[in-house]
Amino acid sequence: MGGTWIAYSPRGSGLFGGLSMKFGRFLARALAIVIVACGLCFSGCKEDVPEGETTVYMPDGAPALALAGVMKDDTESDGVTYRVVAPALIKTKITYSDMDENADFCVLPVTAACKLVGAGTEYKMLGALTQGNLYLISKTAKEYTQENLSDLIGKTVGVLQINEVPGLTLKATLSKHGLPYAELVDGASAQADKVNLKGVADATAIDGSLDCYLLAEPAVSVQVNKNGYTIVGDLQALYSSAEIGYPQAVLVAKTSILQEKAEWTKAFLEKISAAGEWLKSASGEEIVHTVTAHLEDENYATSLKAPLLTADVLARCGVRFSYARDCRADVDSFMSALKSVNANAAVVPNADFYWTE
Repeated sequence: MGGTWIAYSPRGSGLFGGLSMKFGRFLARALAIVIVACGLCFSGCKEDVPEGETTVYMPDGAPALALAGVMKDDTESDGVTYRVVAPALIKTKITYSDMDENADFCVLPVTAACKLVGAGTEYKMLGALTQGNLYLISKTAKEYTQENLSDLIGKTVGVLQINEVPGLTLKATLSKHGLPYAELVDGASAQADKVNLKGVADATAIDGSLDCYLLAEPAVSVQVNKNGYTIVGDLQALYSSAEIGYPQAVLVAKTSILQEKAEWTKAFLEKISAAGEWLKSASGEEIVHTVTAHLEDENYATSLKAPLLTADVLARCGVRFSYARDCRADVDSFMSALKSVNANAAVVPNADFYWTE
C-alpha cells in the first residue's frame, strides 16, 4: 500500500507531501526487513528455544505419552527444551539443510526414521518408545486372533493411513499368516476370497458401513465410548504377541550430540525408561496438562483427552521403552516385513544407525 500511496502523492506538495514520501520509503524498507526476517525464520528456526538448550521434539499422541513422565519434571534450568508438534510436522524437525536448525533428539515413526536417517551418519537410533497401538474395531464382528484370522477373508476392513505404518503393518500381518488381501480403490467391489482393505480418509468416514476398522489408540477409545464400537482385534498380538508387538515410534539423536554428551544421554535414557511408571499413577488431567504445556504451537489442540486416558487405554497405547541394542533385530525384521508388502515404503537401516553404547 505504501508504494501505491507514494506513486499518487505529488512531488513538492509541501511539508505533508514530503513527509508522505519519506514515510512511504521508510515503510517499504521496514516491510522488506520484516519479510526477509520471516522468510529466514520459516526456513528453519527453532522458535522460542533458548540458546544452548538441548531440544527434544515429538509428535502428539502416543509418542508424547511416552515422554510425558520426563516432561513433567521439566524446569527452566535443566538445559532441555521439549516440543510437542502435530504428527504431520515431525519429519520437518530433522530435514533442514542446516543441521543446527534440526532437533537434537527427535521421536519419529520407525519407517520415517529408517528412511530419512537410517544411514546412521547424522542421527542414530537410541531406542523404541512405543511398541504398537493399533486395533480392529467393529459393531458386529467377533474377536479375531491368530487362530481365526482367516475369518477376515471376504470381509472389508477400513484402514486409516493405509499407505503408512497402520496399513503396512496390517498387510504384513496378513502376509505373515498367508492370507491374501486386496486393496479396494476406484470403487472396486469386495472379493469373496480375500481380505478387503479400504483406505479411510479420517475418523468422520467411520460410519459402520464396513465390517471393521483399523485405528490407533487413543482414537480407538473415542469410537468405543461414543459410537458403540467394540475392540475385536489387537494388531500387536496378531503380528507377534501383545507383549512384544513391533517397534512403532523410535527416538533418534544427532550423532554430534552423542559424541559430545554420551554420559548425559545415557542418564537421559534411564529417565525415559522409567517414565512409563508415572503414566500408571497419573491422572488424565495431569498427562494432558504436561503435554499441552510443551506444545510448540499454542494454537494447536492435542488429540489427547483427559477422560479417555484410563489405565486400560494407556496400556493399549503400547508405551514401553526398549534400548536400541535390545530392539535392533526387531526393527530390522519389522522393516523387512513392511518392505515385503511395499518395496518403496520401508528401508532396512544400516548397522551404524543403532547406538548401542
